[in-house]
Amino acid sequence: MNRLILFCCFCICVGTSSAQPVSRQSIEDSVIGWMKVYNFKGIKESKKVDDKLYSAAQLSLCDSFANWIQASYIPKGGLGDVKKTVSEKLGLYNQHTAAMPQSYGTYAKIYVFLKYNSSHKMVPENNLGAYWGVFANQVPGWPIRDFCTSTEYYFTMPSFYGNEEAEKIHDLSSVANVKPHINFWVKDIEAGGGTDYVLLCKDNKSPFVKITKGEYLQLLEMAIPRFYEKEKTKIYEQNRNNQRSIDYLMNTLNERNERFITGLNKTKEKYKDRLGEIALTNYQPSVSDLEFGDVFSSGSLSDPELTSGRVPVYKIDPEMAELCKKDKPQWILVSWQWSPQDRVENYMHESIINNFNFEYVYNFFFDAEKVKGQPYKPLRSPLYKEAVVATEASEVSKKNLTDKNTYFFEDFSTTAIGKTPMGWRSEYGLGGGVVENPDGLNGNWLLITGNTVTPRQLKKTLPQNFTLSYELVSSQDFTWGAKGLTFQLSKETSPGNAESYLKLKLRPGFDGKDGEATLETKFPSPPGYSNETKWLVANGFSNNKKNNHILVTIIKNEETLQVFIDETKIAEYEKAIPAAHLFSAMSFSSGNSGENDKFYISNIKITMD
Repeated sequence: MNRLILFCCFCICVGTSSAQPVSRQSIEDSVIGWMKVYNFKGIKESKKVDDKLYSAAQLSLCDSFANWIQASYIPKGGLGDVKKTVSEKLGLYNQHTAAMPQSYGTYAKIYVFLKYNSSHKMVPENNLGAYWGVFANQVPGWPIRDFCTSTEYYFTMPSFYGNEEAEKIHDLSSVANVKPHINFWVKDIEAGGGTDYVLLCKDNKSPFVKITKGEYLQLLEMAIPRFYEKEKTKIYEQNRNNQRSIDYLMNTLNERNERFITGLNKTKEKYKDRLGEIALTNYQPSVSDLEFGDVFSSGSLSDPELTSGRVPVYKIDPEMAELCKKDKPQWILVSWQWSPQDRVENYMHESIINNFNFEYVYNFFFDAEKVKGQPYKPLRSPLYKEAVVATEASEVSKKNLTDKNTYFFEDFSTTAIGKTPMGWRSEYGLGGGVVENPDGLNGNWLLITGNTVTPRQLKKTLPQNFTLSYELVSSQDFTWGAKGLTFQLSKETSPGNAESYLKLKLRPGFDGKDGEATLETKFPSPPGYSNETKWLVANGFSNNKKNNHILVTIIKNEETLQVFIDETKIAEYEKAIPAAHLFSAMSFSSGNSGENDKFYISNIKITMD
């Protein structure tokens, strides 16, 4: 993502001596809103950065972007602000961006780490948070520094290759509001994560042009001497008054340069009849690739034409790049970063794809007659809240609710199929965290894949002595070695911060073989109680059946802790937990997200002993 210069921001000055941090968990479902709703009215003066002159009309579009963002979304779980930006000023480390087209826009920053100032007002604690940008003429992707010059900018846009989980989560092709437009996902240069993009351009004609093998080889040929001169200058500057080092390093550089030229000539000869084909290369191509085989293939001697993991190289359509200097944008790029496990980011994502009026924005710039005289309106109000539909509780649930010995019971019978569980806090995952009625199972079950669920109903501590049980089902052909389902009971000092706990992680076996159980306990005070991890056998828990079902039972009686799988006791601690210890929180979690790696839970019951 391009670095940008801030020319308008909201500044906050607070005293830090009395600042108190705000727990993220305590506010993640609270509408915090914007620092200020600006209702910008337009800019009257131009602005110049290097050789780029931003007209008042262009800067006024940043005001429109900001107003549209704030009209479409009200931050939940974080404090929002909008900031207007233009292309980055050139400096020592970004000369490769000189040929990027004139870009300007607005981004929303949702600060998720907050603190109370001396007036007990929430303010940002640091600069971390969720991001959503709307820009004119912005270029996504990874720059190719060895190829970029003062007149041409080249880049790649690596996407989902090898990451099926991200592809399922970030595929927007079926979202009605987005579907008419070009949309894609680009992975971050740093490990993990990526950015969703929606590209609005006239008649869906992308400004990003794929280059051919012939063009790519020409770029390499021009880059070799530039690389050589740059490295030569570095050698002489870093080794002044040390001719011996200069001679050694220059000899090494000359040898590399010869390898570059040899590699280039071999590649030219191999592809001399295929120069018109689209060039596919690695994510971050460079001159150095010429030292390591075929720059267009990831294959081996047995499969020299293999191109898996290779990506196209792009440049900007020259005609459109020149037109970017005009008042009217040539394209609009909407971008945001989100993870389904982050509730703040997930809520922002849902607001963008459901509320932001992509069609209006497209028409505003590329088919103006359709929206002439019409102000921007979001497709859906940012205050929209889906109605909670409760279904009738099952007979079993009704019976347990009237039983004085039942402290807690949940079979998800009051939650409609396909909805997140009522009365539970759920981290959204790959379809996980929703109630289903799986084929072959009676009643409602909560699907847990790649998320964590916590009951909100536990507002008091558990009884001192209790029997806790839950039914657990794993899907057929569950991947051997995939992550298990972890059940946790804990005593928390604050939401999410466990002072002491027990964790039971279960993972099914394969082909009818027993599964694995890991029991981790942490009860450090007073000393003498359980603080260890034990690896156990999960009897009868495998992956060969359509629904691999077990009943898990945990019993705390004074200081004794017992764990059962169905009728089999798999663990017993005689001095495990202080007799007066009271648990205050419970959760279920799984990191799995594969198609076959599903866990279901239901009939969670706590009785007082």
